[in-house]
Amino acid sequence: MIRREGEEGQATVLVLLAMGIFLIGAVGLATDGSHLFAQRQMAQAAADAAAQAGIMSIYDGTQLTTLAPGDTFSCTTTDTRTPCAYARLNGFGATAGDTVTVDVPTAAPIGVDLSSDPVNQLRVTVQRSVNTTLLRFLGTSASTIRATATAGIVNVISPVPLVITHPSMANALSMNGTTGIKICGGPSQSIQVNSSNPSAYAGGGTVDLSHAGLLDSGNCTTGTGADFGIFGGSTTNPGSVSLGSKPGKYMHSSPIGDPYASVFPSGPPVPTTVGTTRTISNGTEGCTLPTCKEYSPGLYVGGINESSNNTMEVFKPGLYYIQGGGFKLKNTTAITCPAGLCTSDADTGSGMVIYNTGPAGNPTNAGVFDINTGVTAKFMGAGISTASPPASPSGPYYGILFFQDRNSVAHTTNNNSHTFGQGNGCFDLVGTIYITNTVATMKADANHYQLITYNGTPCSSTVNQGEIIVSALSIVGTTNINMQLYPFSFLKIRKVALIH
Repeated sequence: MIRREGEEGQATVLVLLAMGIFLIGAVGLATDGSHLFAQRQMAQAAADAAAQAGIMSIYDGTQLTTLAPGDTFSCTTTDTRTPCAYARLNGFGATAGDTVTVDVPTAAPIGVDLSSDPVNQLRVTVQRSVNTTLLRFLGTSASTIRATATAGIVNVISPVPLVITHPSMANALSMNGTTGIKICGGPSQSIQVNSSNPSAYAGGGTVDLSHAGLLDSGNCTTGTGADFGIFGGSTTNPGSVSLGSKPGKYMHSSPIGDPYASVFPSGPPVPTTVGTTRTISNGTEGCTLPTCKEYSPGLYVGGINESSNNTMEVFKPGLYYIQGGGFKLKNTTAITCPAGLCTSDADTGSGMVIYNTGPAGNPTNAGVFDINTGVTAKFMGAGISTASPPASPSGPYYGILFFQDRNSVAHTTNNNSHTFGQGNGCFDLVGTIYITNTVATMKADANHYQLITYNGTPCSSTVNQGEIIVSALSIVGTTNINMQLYPFSFLKIRKVALIH
């Protein structure tokens, strides 16, 4: 073959051209690919935030737009609806080049237990056309990135034994002086503070979760730590919370629903039997003094108030329905009749429930729980099992011991708070302390709530074996709350979560 002079070097040029195109493509793929990947990550973060904020507004009742399953809408660049606003806050939706679409799915994801709310999930899709740089030389001038997130109101097994329910209060959990909370056993999260306030947790004492969690049976020997969840304020451990060797987390955590909200929403039925008392002798049904005062369950108009020195009260199993006057103990010993010594109750088993409401005709004017100076109390809540391992507390009261009318008038620092342990005392409380207003009541009036104050110097054997579900909790003086918990849960709560 004869090679002409004019063709010399053409192959080299073609090879160089091909290599140049290849290199442009490779560099373009690396450069534009990494940019598109970063944009995709940003889009996913924006979709997640918008979906969670949107479903939270539905959960809280602050979403102004009425939605129903199957509804869909697209956000404008100035849209004030919650998911649209949060998409913009996270960088998507402020320009016409972005598309933010919100819809309400009609089918539940497989394996997700959604709540019964009319709208229990919300999906957000964000989309953006991203211009390319080097890849445009190969004919690709733009690429579309897209991300979708679905958030829902889900039912989960109640995971937290100490829940502060006030939605917005500063110092909702407050500790001052030489105070402490020590939790042993229980689930993987020990504490939840629902308040959105930046100062939701005031600190001041110590919180010991080093033996909390599923690995401990409640005896404070094998636990390796559990989580402290807070909705408002910093997620940096203030240094006073010991999270164990696991370790647990001091973390941002969305508010959880009241785990007992479905337990007699309007309060237990008023008993038809009036409560009575009688005198019993030493050795009878748990009495350890020469004589004791025995209470039978039923309706108590005007409250229960025991404040005599060197006395002992024995409470038989059942419901104590306090209609005005509150439940007050001072300088006395009070116990639930030990299991097997008194006849069990159909609703409460070997335990008892004290329901505190107001007088007939004025039920919201409820008094307080006041376990004051010098009290030795050994109470067992409804349906609690002392077997090992224990059975889950059953309905209809699910382990509740102290139960305040949810619509009660406010009991706060300035308005006669509930007190536990004022002065010296020994408490062995097996059961849930459930003293809170409804979330709707507290949202409507931030000053309408139930404050529980632990104050004084309780003896070393003072223990709470059960949950504490309260509007606000203040621990002052030299008080230490010791919670020794079984690692089981039994009630479902509503909680916001990403589900897809």
